[in-house]
Amino acid sequence: MKFVLNQPVDLEESLTCEFKEVKAQPLQIVGKTVDEYVVAFLNEAGGSIYWGIRDADRIVTGLSASAKMCDELKQVIGQKLSAIAPQIPAATVDVPFHRVSDVTGALMHDTYVLEVRVTRPEVPGLFLTGAGDAYRKTLGGTKKLSGAELFLALAGPIQAKLSKPKAPAMLDRFPALYRRFQVVESLVRGKRVLWVDDQPSNNFYERLALSHMGLMVDIATTSGEGLSAAAQLQPAVIISDMERNGQHDAGLRFLRSARAEGIRAPIIFYIGEVIDALGVPAGAFAITDRADEVLHLVLDVLERAAG
Repeated sequence: MKFVLNQPVDLEESLTCEFKEVKAQPLQIVGKTVDEYVVAFLNEAGGSIYWGIRDADRIVTGLSASAKMCDELKQVIGQKLSAIAPQIPAATVDVPFHRVSDVTGALMHDTYVLEVRVTRPEVPGLFLTGAGDAYRKTLGGTKKLSGAELFLALAGPIQAKLSKPKAPAMLDRFPALYRRFQVVESLVRGKRVLWVDDQPSNNFYERLALSHMGLMVDIATTSGEGLSAAAQLQPAVIISDMERNGQHDAGLRFLRSARAEGIRAPIIFYIGEVIDALGVPAGAFAITDRADEVLHLVLDVLERAAG
């Protein structure tokens, strides 16, 4: 595609295309919102944002940048992208600098249209900026997700994690979870949860949901770290996996050690698949393999403590 100064481009703004004019300070202008738009595209169908095109009339205004400035822009964009969670592969985003020509076709000196091109992720998920905000692309720009809308968006990637379908679907149960949270918000906000798991990325979305309930979530990746953190932080509730660092009963060992050391916080086991015949391990508050249920169980603990 050719970009000609003061001429319209053969593109229209849409859910996959956004224009931004840059009149001055490109580092500040691009750095301020690039992660917001990338996250918004990741959470939808991918797309491109073009800096150097006026959105009102699709006219190419260009972005003035020396070679040094282009390198600095790439660094700023790279820093913003590296903070996106969950982490995205480098190939997900491309950052071409398109040369701008004049009406005669001659390339203009140090004048570009900067495109940030986002490929739709192969694995669905909910992506957040480094500041912890989730966005979706709209026809008018981006929309920050919050409240019930954020909880509903979380249901999709959590449901996709399940190894086999379970009823009722997460999408049906999550709105009820959010309504319950609104009722008990004053009881749970600011309480601390310790999550012990050697692969914390596996429960990223569950921890995100707790964080958006106003809870403080701390992570430990070994039983030793978990015991130390529990003694020091005194969490209101502890969530633990069962198999950890190659030890199939690490969760049970952690439970026994915690009680032996005088740690009385209720412990919820969150595992891959519950075997109903085994029941709840002695001394534990509950065991579950459902993401929505583990969040309900946390609220159960905190409500009982407040009562």
